[in-house]
Amino acid sequence: MKKLIYILLTICILSCKESPDKEIIKTDSRQLIVYDYDTIVRNNKYRLTTKERDNVIAYEYLNLVDSTKSMDFRFVKRTNKLHFGPVEFELKESNKIQTAFKFDRYETEPIPDSMGSVLFNKDYGILAFDNGWGMQFHYLTNDNMKEFDLPMFYKIADLEE
Repeated sequence: MKKLIYILLTICILSCKESPDKEIIKTDSRQLIVYDYDTIVRNNKYRLTTKERDNVIAYEYLNLVDSTKSMDFRFVKRTNKLHFGPVEFELKESNKIQTAFKFDRYETEPIPDSMGSVLFNKDYGILAFDNGWGMQFHYLTNDNMKEFDLPMFYKIADLEE
């Protein structure tokens, strides 16, 4: 009888455990085009793996030629903040660029040597970012390659003046 109680108690405790978060995983291809001011300095193929859980979406950009140039971003849905390593980006302007996706502009607090703006949509991922030193990174698909006038941040600055 005592063994039966222990078995039932163990089963009860184990069955009360929360089910693990469901993870939705998608993959897509991207072309990274890097500009140094207005000159293309790199053009690499990437594989984007998106892993979505309840509150976080992880974006893993894997360089198919050199894995040391891979990048990871995280978007926290609850706070609407974007993370690149320890750097946190806050939403500064919604719908900055409107295509089939509406890209929002995210920025960090002004810190010397920090990254500049990031154009982001949670369904698409990163469209572009500025590293703060004149280098601009653009993650494009074959479908939207000709849709944008690059380098994007210089074109946006010209439009705002």
